Order: sequence, then C-alpha cells, then structure tokens
Amino acid sequence: MKYCKYCLSTDLRPQAVFENGVCLPCQYSGSTSQVSSRAKLKILQEKFKISRKKQKNKGAYDCIVGVSGGKDSTRQAHWVRDRLGLRPLIVCSGYTPKQMSEIGAKNLSNLFSMGFDVVIATPAPQTAAELALKSFKQFGNVCKSTEMSLYATVPRLAIELGINTLFWGENNALQVGESAIEGVDEFDGNNIRNMNTLNSGGMEWLFDSVEAAYLAEHYMYPSIDKFDKAGINIFFLGPAWDDWSNESNATYASLEGLTLRPGEESQTGDLSNASMLDEEFTNINMMLKYFKFGFGRATDFVDEKIRSGLMARDQAIEIVEKYDGVCSDEIIARFSGYVGISQDDFWDIANGWVNKNLFTITKSSRPIRKFEVGTDYEG
Repeated sequence: MKYCKYCLSTDLRPQAVFENGVCLPCQYSGSTSQVSSRAKLKILQEKFKISRKKQKNKGAYDCIVGVSGGKDSTRQAHWVRDRLGLRPLIVCSGYTPKQMSEIGAKNLSNLFSMGFDVVIATPAPQTAAELALKSFKQFGNVCKSTEMSLYATVPRLAIELGINTLFWGENNALQVGESAIEGVDEFDGNNIRNMNTLNSGGMEWLFDSVEAAYLAEHYMYPSIDKFDKAGINIFFLGPAWDDWSNESNATYASLEGLTLRPGEESQTGDLSNASMLDEEFTNINMMLKYFKFGFGRATDFVDEKIRSGLMARDQAIEIVEKYDGVCSDEIIARFSGYVGISQDDFWDIANGWVNKNLFTITKSSRPIRKFEVGTDYEG
C-alpha cells in the first residue's frame, strides 16, 4: 500500500490513479488553483444553455437535482435555484422506513418547506433488506443496492419526464480519486455509470435475488442508448462552487434548517457531524471500506483539508488513526436486525472481506490494524 506524497489517499482505492506518487485529486487541486470559480461558473452556465436547448419537453422543469436529504443535497438545491436561477425538480431515491433515520426524514421535510417540488421513489422494503444482505455477502458492501438505487432513480425519472439536464454535487474522480468516472472535463458526469459501486459485479446477482424481474428495475442504471436517445447530460456542480467542501456545505445547510448529528464522531467516525444523515448503515460501509482498503471516512475528510491548506499531514495522520473504521456496535446491531442475522454472523461475513495483509482478523470481533498510517506498507 502506497500513500500519496501530499495527502493520505492510497493506491488501494478502487480505480485510483497515481502520477509520480501523487493521487488524482491532488493533481487536480494543484492544476486548477489559478482558475477562478467565477470563470468556471460561466462555463457551467454555457454548458447548461446548450443542453437545455436540446430538451424535447420544453414545458418541463429546467433540470433535475438528485438529493438524498443531507448537507450537500440542501445546498445543491438552493444553489441551482438561487445561483443559477433555474427551476429544478428535486428527485430522491428514498430509504425504506426501517433504513431511513429520523433525522433524514426531517431533512427531506425541510426541503419541502423551502418550496421545492420533490419526487421520492422508494424501493420495496423487503426487497431492499434482502438485497442489502446479499450485497454484503457477495461484495462486502452493505449499501451497494442502496447506491445503485440512488444513482439510477435520477436518470430513470429524467428520461420518463423528458428532462435532459441533471446536476450532481461533487465529482468523485477529482474529489476522492475514482478515476473511471472522469469525463471530457471536470463538469462532465456522464460517466457516473462507471463508478465502482454501479459497475462491478454485473446485474445477475440482483435478478437472482428478487422474486420478479420488475423489482430489479428500480436499481438499474439506464443504458447509454437510452441516455443518447433522451439527450441526457449530467453536470457536476462542485467545480464551479467557490467554497465547495464538506464543512462549508454543512454550515450552510444547518443555517437553512438541516438537522445535524453533533457529538457522534465516536459512534460513526464522522468528523463533520453532517455526513450520512439520512440513514445509518452507510457508516458500516465506511468501516468495511477501511478493512478492505486501509482507508475510511476520516481519510476522505482530512484529505480535503490537506488539499485546501487547512491541515498539516502530521495532524491528519493523528485524526485518521483515531477515527478511520469507527462504527458503533449499536449501528451494527440495528443493521443485523434489519437483514435478519446475528452480530456474530455479521462479523463472520465482514471478516471474509478484510484485507489480511493490512489487518489481523479476530473471530466475531473487529480486525486489528498492522500498518502505520501515512507510511508505505508492503504487508
């Protein structure tokens, strides 16, 4: 495992690209520091104008903004409406009742109160639970099907409604290093279909897990042919956002009525107190990511700070050592109950996905780290 020269990103991240020891986000951060956000905003506005002219349903909304009910969602909706001056339809792939948190429900209601038109598409609850367990066993990912639903719902509804411009927030390739979704430029989100969660493992496992084929359609990302026929364009907002960051988005959203989860970093490892507000099980996925690849949520948090010049690498290492991989037993117990397994079963499955070069496995408990954070490790 090798670390980036500047931040704490590692080459074990799926689809990571390093050049001369520097990760993709750090390369991007260094190359764009001289380009003003105002200039980028003009580029984005021009791209939207070109896209909108090709929309067949001229009387429809100007665009769709995909949301989940968290800090980024709130600010994205406001930014598109108030900064770009557009008429957005807000689209959300909702969580089932046993998965959505009370805070998540409050925050979606907060979007309603702000005057946005919101469409929520929720998968069949029993199917969602069964797929969560199946993807945990088969991919070591308790949220694979949830994320498939989240990303597929927005373009599916866009095609049905005749709206061809979609906005997402951050560009994962340039924010965290998932290189396969890179497009022709920093705004281009049309390659989201290539992200690891959506692209790995195919679809057969999903069809094999549901009683009827139509139940799987909710999770299926539209084909390239369907995109082309509908003239769909996806644009990332983050590159044109002068203060896009986890912290700035959380501050803005909380002032607009977003409910946060302060003081729970020891339970979730979330140092912003504003991530994954809509449901808790993503915290498990952040822990599993740590055990598989040697980095977790805290790493992503401090990397952004390092690139912004707000944190030194040595300080970041201390934070990562303390918070990466944190997820409380209570959250694990709730997930185990949701999918119908015991906590011992949970750890038996989880340990099957642990990177044994990086961690020592202990039966029915948490793996123990072998490596030193920030130092290249041969295993």
